[in-house]
Amino acid sequence: MGNNDYKEDLLYFDRSVLTYYRDNSHVYKVIEDEIGGEIRISQNWKEDDSDKYPYIEIKFGFRKLKNGEICIAVFRPTFSKDISKKDLERWNGYIINERQFKEKDDCFKRWLNRHFLGSWDVKDGSRKEIENKLNLISALTKYKTGIPLFKCHRSILLNYPKAENEEEYNKANLELYRLVIDGLSKHSIVKLGELLEKELSDEKKTLNSLKEILPEELIERIHTPLKKLRDRRSKIHKPPSENIKKLNAFDKFDSDLKKIANCLNELLLWLEEIFNIDANSCKEREGSMQYFPKFIGPPRPDSKLDDLKKIINKRIKSVEFGEVEKSEDCHEAEAIIFHFYDDSSMAIKIHSNASDFIEYGISPNEIHTSLDIFWDKPIKQKHS
Repeated sequence: MGNNDYKEDLLYFDRSVLTYYRDNSHVYKVIEDEIGGEIRISQNWKEDDSDKYPYIEIKFGFRKLKNGEICIAVFRPTFSKDISKKDLERWNGYIINERQFKEKDDCFKRWLNRHFLGSWDVKDGSRKEIENKLNLISALTKYKTGIPLFKCHRSILLNYPKAENEEEYNKANLELYRLVIDGLSKHSIVKLGELLEKELSDEKKTLNSLKEILPEELIERIHTPLKKLRDRRSKIHKPPSENIKKLNAFDKFDSDLKKIANCLNELLLWLEEIFNIDANSCKEREGSMQYFPKFIGPPRPDSKLDDLKKIINKRIKSVEFGEVEKSEDCHEAEAIIFHFYDDSSMAIKIHSNASDFIEYGISPNEIHTSLDIFWDKPIKQKHS
């Protein structure tokens, strides 16, 4: 498939059209990756905002022009249906009619493969890989130390430079720094240091502490890319320049993202190796645990806990679970009975104060309760 096979189906716009949505990040999300991205409303958007900030949900691809700059491509047949009249007028001011494209454009070809041919073999780019690795690393370290190594794993402000100049390149690196370096948890690193029996020279120096817990052979692959990101961030702390230089900012920042993605992947592989833990199972466990109840105190009366603890080390022979008989003065309910190999059994039934509602004109049999079952999957060993 060639890049021109769908030329009649695509419209092209100057990438500056995205600036409006990025500048109004309180109501819009612009989510970019190396092959393209999408614009959609944020969770803060309200129906009352629609006059000033119209609803929008649109996907776009990145395509390189012959001069090296990047424009965006959208699907012509649905474009006008996906955005409001107000937004359509805005976009029409950025349309590119006369254009010459680079003949070889692998990222654009990947976008076509995914969105026109429906190929899910197309890999996500470095920005999404960074978010995924941050998520996995944090899930693993939270399981192992109780504290995730990174405070968050995504930022809606992390996008490619708005323009091809040094100033916008620096701003993009600032957001990458905030996510990856500012996001490091010194408390988690301290915990990791204790587990690995590594003495830290100064716990306040987070990035240096990370270096001190790493094996020597991984410092170049993990610590060095992070240090270079910190150094790029440090260069921003200087008086503003009166002469902002032109720069191939998009490609240069894309290269930076790839280096950080590779570094995080190395960090993840190392953590999985030393603790023999599969990070994906930690992530799945964290997802399932959110549905578990949050305890705020002991049972009432406390003696019920002692009754329940009798189940410890028993082997379950069979389980009964279902709806139980009810009387006119009781609500519908479910119960569970566990039968053990030592011929003992234990039942868990619903107990409520539904009869207290009679004085309010509510019959207990109008109330319904049930027992919901949630499972937390075991953590997998990496080499199992």
